[in-house]
Amino acid sequence: MNEHSPFPTGESRLAEALSGCAEEPVHIPGAIQPHGCLLCLDVQKESIRQVSANLADVLGISPEQALRESPRHLLGDSLYESLVHALASPGDVPESRSAHLGPEQRRFQLTAYRSGTWLVVELEPLLHEDDHRLLVTLNRWLMTMGETTGQEQLWNQLVAKVREITGFDRVLIYRFDERWNGSVVAESLAENVDSLLGHHFPASDIPPQVRHLYDRNRLRSIPDATAPAVPLLAPPEGGSDPPLDLSLGLLRAVSPIHQEYLANMGVASALSVALHDDEERLSGLLSCHALDAPLALSPSVRDAVHALVLIAVPQLMLLRSKHESDLLQRVQVGRELLNKAHERWIDPDLIVSQRGTEWLELFRADGLALLHRNRCGRRGSLPDAANLERLVTWLGEHADRTGAWYSHCLKETPLADWRSESCGLLAVLLPIDTEQPSWLLLFRNEQVTTRRWAGKPEKRARTSGDKLVLAPRRSFAEWQEKVSDHSRVWRRSERRAASDLAENLAAIIASHEIHLLNARLRQVNDRLERLASHDSLTGVWNRYRIEQAIEDEIAAATRYSRDCALLLFDVDHFKAVNDDHGHEVGDKVLMTLVSRVEETLRETDRLGRWGGEEFIVLATGTDARGAEELAERIRQRIMDTHFEEVGRVTASIGIAACRPQDDLKTLVARADHAMYQAKQTGRNCVHSAD
Repeated sequence: MNEHSPFPTGESRLAEALSGCAEEPVHIPGAIQPHGCLLCLDVQKESIRQVSANLADVLGISPEQALRESPRHLLGDSLYESLVHALASPGDVPESRSAHLGPEQRRFQLTAYRSGTWLVVELEPLLHEDDHRLLVTLNRWLMTMGETTGQEQLWNQLVAKVREITGFDRVLIYRFDERWNGSVVAESLAENVDSLLGHHFPASDIPPQVRHLYDRNRLRSIPDATAPAVPLLAPPEGGSDPPLDLSLGLLRAVSPIHQEYLANMGVASALSVALHDDEERLSGLLSCHALDAPLALSPSVRDAVHALVLIAVPQLMLLRSKHESDLLQRVQVGRELLNKAHERWIDPDLIVSQRGTEWLELFRADGLALLHRNRCGRRGSLPDAANLERLVTWLGEHADRTGAWYSHCLKETPLADWRSESCGLLAVLLPIDTEQPSWLLLFRNEQVTTRRWAGKPEKRARTSGDKLVLAPRRSFAEWQEKVSDHSRVWRRSERRAASDLAENLAAIIASHEIHLLNARLRQVNDRLERLASHDSLTGVWNRYRIEQAIEDEIAAATRYSRDCALLLFDVDHFKAVNDDHGHEVGDKVLMTLVSRVEETLRETDRLGRWGGEEFIVLATGTDARGAEELAERIRQRIMDTHFEEVGRVTASIGIAACRPQDDLKTLVARADHAMYQAKQTGRNCVHSAD
């Protein structure tokens, strides 16, 4: 069959083509793009192992001559030793330099990195660039970022600024969903360029190994999408070296399949910068296209684009954190009302009758069920009692007991037969020590939508040599698909808020059961009392108990006109500790941190765990100045502590001194806002509320 004739395939052939696409070794293409040249050095033998075939055109030295040269002679002693020293240890961070090289002493941008045992040096010719203009642009961008109030505004400003400094015809933000399908959420276009805003792209457009490359190297530049690749050459007598891994470089050759994809899309040049979330997971791309003719960016402009993204991403995280904080605060308000009446609201049906409508609105849900000890509170649209029991049985056997189980398409899960009208489910186990699990279940009904695809996302295969590979689609004209059996997606902030609500309900229920059991069984009462008032990991007061203490202290401070203050602190970058070292190490960090903080406190101070890596210190008889001194001692003690397996951690601390009009809600809110300001101004610092 003709190599370039696409044909529809059956499932087995398509699976083979998808597998072949996912296994394409794009990191070892054995070639580079022609806008620069490459040297591969053996540092141990001080020899050159490979060079690109275009060396004479770029550097002015023939490949044959370069392969006979010493790298010291080619690069100069100073530059060579500088690169060798900088890259002595393995790592994924390339080194950049500028230098005058070759017979004509042309100026080059050097990007050097380790590839296995070799040292790779990529060279790109440098032309004059107005670095001052770029610096002014970056400074203005920094000031602009501080004024953004929403994610959409941030993305729109970013794509407009990138197109302004680069001259690309199209700049867009491409976001991944949980299945790695992409969608365009923002764009900036030149005149007469077709819009892709709101269009979707299938996951196969960016296969797994390419996504993995974006985790190692966040920038991909293709100045000329049609340019033929330049092969790498080795000396004839050099033997058989392993393929050169070019993952960390900028010149890595473009896959022929991707070249065809870009050609079908009408793209002459492309630049992509990876976007990662606060858990360092690839979440999207900034993607730039030149359509009419190739567009070669100078390294300075390319680096400026990367810098714009690096500035924007932390601001995005702050905006998301603020949104999440607002949602959690609304959950907290409902919890305060529950606390005031917890003795008569132990029954799930009573709890749901009082707060169910509010929670449905808060979580944008259509149905709610609270199950505890064979009792069930119901509100809204949800499965009947028999199917609800089947759901809970399955969740008890299969769901993770430490987090939320969720789906926005129950039809694609083992729960499909019991879903009734509900297409989405968010299920959280209440952390109560009982033999029969208690659950908070939130349901969403079907939301029929029309999804706009950039070309019909059908997969077609073709033969290439002796393999089946995916054929890039030829058309990117809009194709619409009706999507049914799906609900709205559960956001991360909603999942966390539901977990917080479940913890709140568990604490209230546990507290009430303590009251009921106290007269009957002292041993059980003691165990439940500990559960209701102390954090099981660190041993300090839990949120329920510290809230009681704060309310009591506010009342006493008002009655006797005495001072008190709150210190709310959060361990900086704690998610990274869990991600890099595991939750067991993270738990050890929190236990050690609590121990050190307790050593710093006075006898009158009270410490409680507010949630996750957040803690509160209630400083009685302490004014604002005294609270600042105490906070600084705590911050310094944490910073000076060596945490086994992690090293040093830091904390951001917010302070709020009690005012006459304060209650629990306002005092905590001011301390939380101060802590948010401490994080926004660099972390590892203390900030007082106004």
